[in-house]
Amino acid sequence: MYVGDMDNYYLNLAVYRLEEFLSKTTAPAYGGSFEYGRPLKQHGWQPMSNADLIRQMAAQALKNQSVTDATDWRY
Repeated sequence: MYVGDMDNYYLNLAVYRLEEFLSKTTAPAYGGSFEYGRPLKQHGWQPMSNADLIRQMAAQALKNQSVTDATDWRY
């Protein structure tokens, strides 16, 4: 989860609460991460380019791909 620490819509406040909630989950345990843009980053902030984000998402999908899934969508 990425959010600026000075989000124009104050979404960072809800993200702090979500992070607190997820840190306490156990069944299943939350395995993600939170990153806050500082200082004074606003709505839409992210620490990487969209292309890098897609690469990261694809790597995670491949890591969790079922062995029976024969679809090769990496093109």
